[in-house]
Amino acid sequence: MSLFVNDEGEGQQQHENTSSMPVKFDVPEVMPVYPEREINCSMPLRYQQKIVKNTLTKDGLLLLGRGMGWDIILANVIHALSTPFVNLGTNRKKRSLIFIVNANDHELVRLDEELTDLAREEETKVTKVGGETLSKKRKQIYQEGGVICVSSQLLVVDMLTLMINPGDITGLVVFHAERLKEISNDVFLLRLFRDKNNWGFIKAFSDDPELFAGFTPLATKLKLLNVSNVFLWPRFHVTVQESFNIRHKKDTSGKLVTEIKVGLTETMRKIESYLLAHIEETLGQLRSLCPIIANDYWTMDNVYDVDFANRISASMYDHLHRINFYTKQVVNDLRHLTTWLRGLLVLDPVMLYKVIHTVVQDAVKKSKERGSSMRPLLQIKDFDLMLDLVSERAFGKHPGLYNLEELPKWNELGKLVHDILAEKCASGERNQGPVLIVCSTRAMARELSRILETMQRVEISGKQGFSCRKYMIEKLKWYQYYQETIEPAIARLAAELEQSSDDTTNSGTEGPNPAQNFTRDGAPISKRRRTRGGSYAAARSQSRLQTTRENFVVDKAIVQELEEKSRTENDDDELVKVEESDWLYMESDIPEQNKDIEHGVDFVHIDKEQQVIVQAFDDAFNGAILQELHPSHIIMYEYDLAFFRRVETYQAINRENPAKLYLMYYRDSFEEQQHLMHIKKEKEAFQSLIREKASLPKRFETERDDPKFHVRKSDVVNTRIAGGAKFRTEADEMKVVIDSREFKSATPFLIYLSGVTVAPAMLAVGDYILSPKICVERKAIPDLIESFKNGRLFAQCKQMRRFYDFPVLLIEFSTNESFSLEKFVERKFVKGGYRGNNKGGGDDDNSEKLDIKAPIQHNLLRLLYSYPNLQVIWSSSPHETAQIFLQLKANQEEPDPVEALSKGQNKKITRGDDDDDAPPVYNEDAIDFILNIPGITVDNHDALILKVKNIEELVCLPMEQFQDILGKENGKKAFNFINRQYR
Repeated sequence: MSLFVNDEGEGQQQHENTSSMPVKFDVPEVMPVYPEREINCSMPLRYQQKIVKNTLTKDGLLLLGRGMGWDIILANVIHALSTPFVNLGTNRKKRSLIFIVNANDHELVRLDEELTDLAREEETKVTKVGGETLSKKRKQIYQEGGVICVSSQLLVVDMLTLMINPGDITGLVVFHAERLKEISNDVFLLRLFRDKNNWGFIKAFSDDPELFAGFTPLATKLKLLNVSNVFLWPRFHVTVQESFNIRHKKDTSGKLVTEIKVGLTETMRKIESYLLAHIEETLGQLRSLCPIIANDYWTMDNVYDVDFANRISASMYDHLHRINFYTKQVVNDLRHLTTWLRGLLVLDPVMLYKVIHTVVQDAVKKSKERGSSMRPLLQIKDFDLMLDLVSERAFGKHPGLYNLEELPKWNELGKLVHDILAEKCASGERNQGPVLIVCSTRAMARELSRILETMQRVEISGKQGFSCRKYMIEKLKWYQYYQETIEPAIARLAAELEQSSDDTTNSGTEGPNPAQNFTRDGAPISKRRRTRGGSYAAARSQSRLQTTRENFVVDKAIVQELEEKSRTENDDDELVKVEESDWLYMESDIPEQNKDIEHGVDFVHIDKEQQVIVQAFDDAFNGAILQELHPSHIIMYEYDLAFFRRVETYQAINRENPAKLYLMYYRDSFEEQQHLMHIKKEKEAFQSLIREKASLPKRFETERDDPKFHVRKSDVVNTRIAGGAKFRTEADEMKVVIDSREFKSATPFLIYLSGVTVAPAMLAVGDYILSPKICVERKAIPDLIESFKNGRLFAQCKQMRRFYDFPVLLIEFSTNESFSLEKFVERKFVKGGYRGNNKGGGDDDNSEKLDIKAPIQHNLLRLLYSYPNLQVIWSSSPHETAQIFLQLKANQEEPDPVEALSKGQNKKITRGDDDDDAPPVYNEDAIDFILNIPGITVDNHDALILKVKNIEELVCLPMEQFQDILGKENGKKAFNFINRQYR
């Protein structure tokens, strides 16, 4: 016997032993057929090809610069992933099942267009599923497969109710990854998908790198997305620069961008300097009022952000209980000042005067009515001088001579369009594209269209120019109509609302307002220290209110004279007939004489070379429109970084015939600094993300790594057996039945993370069913106030008491809110109705300070008095709510979803014996009455209702029949209570 060679006998014996168990292969009747298919992708630029290749091979987060063609890239990725299908030997084809979340309507339309162009043989369509879609229809759509857009909340409910198996999902495509929060339905969906599907893909996308802020934003987002890779593609990427830059010298003429720097008028420059000084002063005042809340963002460098004031308001939301009414007014003044600063460069002088004067007039009116000090905005130094300049731009210094100053860009735009059209006529080339003018909004597009239509050629200081006097006269006439018709109507409506509000207030109880703010020494905040010359300052302030802030009244005679003068001028000097895309004109923009025309409309063909199209670069505008229009010249009336990148992409694709780009902006102005600041911030954001990516640690996961149990069961589950309680260990499964509408909040996700099985259902009674006896109605503070107002909470508690032994009202605060009702002391009521305290402090001009704290406590006392067995639980956050639920479920039986659904819709009590499908009908008042009788509970009152028709028959029942229906003890209690004799 050798140590290395087996003997023949042993080898034969071993062979016989191993072959004694035959192996049988079952061949399925239908073998899956995987047909070979070619996937056609369309990516004209090199960087787009590399991005699609990286995204297809690995799951991860894709971060693009603005305007770099996200629609083409994602459409090719989704098309490549959704194309394969399996033919199981039948005529039915099973496509991939891909869900898109967080996409808005404009993005879906654009994505659908790109997918339609890519799919040549089969129709690839994005199917949108919403809450209005029936459950059977949704299940059918899921079974058919394809690309489906659905909200995270709806898909989470469908996955928990097993309407769709997570294992059947091919993958998820997440739009706007910068919006992901740690506790949200989007993260809930991703966690639920990855827990039950380890092979499906997750692709996330974002084109807003500036919102990736905070401590380690990349690591945080990757953890929430449950992916390990990140792809950063800024504009300064080497591959992107090679795709956009000039390759041949012959392309040089078409790649240059012409910058048209327009100078501000002297009046505009002074107004801009005043507004910037006012904003800086307001910011300093705000930092001194809120030193604890102030952060590094509250600086003048961030004024160029479009949502600067809103971000400041959002940062103060968690501290509203510490902010007084005066501070909220300062925040609102900051919002007005930043709006006026942007309006100075885009609005005509008459409209700008109307916008500013409306706010000022309303502030003055409120200060006079309340008898208080002026609004902080009106107390800013040199604010009156700015108002004088605004009025001077529109109506001039001297009465009867209206200035009607025109924006400098209008003249430059007219000259540019005239030169372009003249150049086209001189060149004589055919098949040239139209002239495309782009701006920020559709309203601005309508204004520019009207300006170009009414613009007339004039000579200014011996030079050719274009005048918009006719357009300004139209605006002046419109303001006259506003003063005579619209403004009085608004005043009458406000008076009626004030009268109705006063009637409502007088009908209620009157008393002192406990919400009044006092200083530390006990004096009211409105009583200031007496200063030297105070009476003179007050008198001077009142005189200013009477002079500079009075409304300017337009003279009808002067307007008619100007209008007649404009009619006598030669209309042949009009610049061009403008075509406005996307039906930007409304019915009110059509002249009256044209509305009467019903027949005989003459259509005139306009050559493509002579077309001038005005378009807004909003969400509906994308790179595909450039490809469809093929403009020869593009004029950017207002700068937009994303659109500028789209033009670069268009020029890179059409190298042989690129469009000439003209960029217009005001020199040395807020607009120029805003452009430079946007580019700088995006570059700095990408540089920060690149540095973080270089230091990202490797992330490894195994099947044993469970991301759940953020709330440990061992901390809340009591394993002690006492009083006949059921023994429970940490490994026992726990279940909570949750109303489907509650998935708008973060509480269901936190319950799921604590290891509890979540069962969604459309509950008629309660929001959370913790056990067969415990029902919880959850109320956030705004919902609690509204429920007290309309009486819905009393009806909900009434239903809970009828069907459950332990009804519970859970009052839940937000995570970062103060755990008290002090924040809601300054809840506001608009005259005539409740408005509530918005997140940023809001516009508090049209509001009155009323104490809502006392009504909340008063209503809670009324609620507890009406339902003594109602338990009230206060929760400081959704995290605390999840832990409270675990404590309430300790030693309790698990709820039955079917039984929970049956509560509130008792099928045993119907309209009649003949109609089995009729809805249940019962007398709720009678049921509430018998539930107050000892011995009759929510568990046995159904049997009593089936045996007894009415109260009269109930009181005549003998004790034996009571005991037969309710049981021996309960029947005795009920009979003794009804038949007890009182002397």
